[in-house]
Amino acid sequence: MQQDSIKLNDEQIRRFICDGVLVLDSGLSPEANQQIFDKIKWNNEREFNMGNNVLPRVAELQQILDSPVVHGAMQSILGDDYLLHPHRYMHASEPLPEAERVGHIKGDEHGPPMGEGSSGNSTWHQDGQCPLGRARYHVPRMAMIIYFPQDTPVERGPTRVIPGTHLQACLFDSDYPYALVSDRIKAGTCFLLAFDIAHAALSNQTDISRYMVKFVFLRTSHPTGPSWDGGNEPWQPPQERLGQFDHTSTWSYIWDWMRGAARPRLDERKDAEKLLASLNGTDQKARLEAIYELASIGANAIEPLRESLLRSAGLGREITAKFKRDDIGAIVTDGDRFERRWNDIGFVPQDEAYALGAIGEDAVSTLIELLGHADPWIKINAAFALGEAGTSAARAMPDLAKLLDHELHQVARITLDSMAYIGTNTRAALPAISKLLTVSNPSWQNDSQRNSWSGENQARFNALCALYNSDIPKEEMEDLLVTCLDDTCGYIPGMALEILTREDDIDESEGLLRALDYLKIHRWDDTLAKDYRVF
Repeated sequence: MQQDSIKLNDEQIRRFICDGVLVLDSGLSPEANQQIFDKIKWNNEREFNMGNNVLPRVAELQQILDSPVVHGAMQSILGDDYLLHPHRYMHASEPLPEAERVGHIKGDEHGPPMGEGSSGNSTWHQDGQCPLGRARYHVPRMAMIIYFPQDTPVERGPTRVIPGTHLQACLFDSDYPYALVSDRIKAGTCFLLAFDIAHAALSNQTDISRYMVKFVFLRTSHPTGPSWDGGNEPWQPPQERLGQFDHTSTWSYIWDWMRGAARPRLDERKDAEKLLASLNGTDQKARLEAIYELASIGANAIEPLRESLLRSAGLGREITAKFKRDDIGAIVTDGDRFERRWNDIGFVPQDEAYALGAIGEDAVSTLIELLGHADPWIKINAAFALGEAGTSAARAMPDLAKLLDHELHQVARITLDSMAYIGTNTRAALPAISKLLTVSNPSWQNDSQRNSWSGENQARFNALCALYNSDIPKEEMEDLLVTCLDDTCGYIPGMALEILTREDDIDESEGLLRALDYLKIHRWDDTLAKDYRVF
């Protein structure tokens, strides 16, 4: 029931758009940070990694989530009605044996050694969503807070990030030298991160364990105005940024999207064919600028983008990519890592889909037509783009609902995400969503690269996100939500509980609201009783 907040300003939002990282002081007292550190240490040494149960196990962490600085930052990036995702995790970086400590390191190393028992990943990577992968979005639909409960000098192995990589389709060795490595992180410090930013753990060369707790947050509504202190002026670059590329067209689009502002149109005589040639390539600057310059052309770019997208049909890209570990233990694509295809870490759609979604309402009819294409990959990209178009795509909801019966969970999952991001006219899809949440689909049970979860788990989670974001009154779906509380995947009852206890829908006493807050914080996720492995 946090009320107080300290919102971000224009300069901080500009920095976040460009870099994907802001460093925040939570304002937690030294005594509170020490208490949290001591409880994590006791648990980590005597029990097991808490996984999604880190909050009920160390309930004092709620002070971080309630901090006016953290709360205000999340409101500023994701909107006032943002939501805490049921996935959270404590990462431990254990000390290296003294003989293996190498002293000074640059900090941009890919996969430096980690002490035995560490749960952090020291290879540069972009996170996957949980339970399974979703699309990688350029606009901020998800964000992370990582919190350090103890002072963390560079020798203790702070989390590293590569500013600007949150907009990239994949990572390159040339990204590593741009790593942001803090010399000293004060206890109580939080990093606010774009969800898709490249990051990694670092070797711990001290005698003390280093702990970091990660929380994930979701946007639940399409922005209609700025949710930070400012947002009244057109885009301008920040006074300072850390990434290697200039993505002016992309940053300008994200800025306007976050403040609910209409986009200006470019000269329609711009060379669309030249821009199309830069899509889906390995030049990250060229592809990103091409996406949003094409989008700014507007209606005249729709047909060229449609024709370009259709060239990806028939290539089997809806089939889940395979992964393997390389020589240093990094998880890599078993095949062409630049190829656009579905994967269960986090998939990158065709660049044409980003552009069509950014065009918005003018592209909706074309995208509805593409939903009917026989190729699943075209359906996936059309559904993604409709979600990017937001509320202007509300009339597509009946057509999207038809895809929830598709034989591939991949198609259903991205369709449900699209419904969540459209956020209105969802009642047209409620019967199909209800069936998906209550009738099991055996063909969706075992098609996953991540051992503990199935495609059906993620489809049901996405369905509940669509209901949470929807315009359907809670009383119309209450029985359905109660049924979801019995689901064996902990993410499903967690999300159902969030809908059932939304404060704006509860007309009860202050005492009951406080009781519900307490119970949500202390909710236990039984998934850990299973074989809990990411891969």
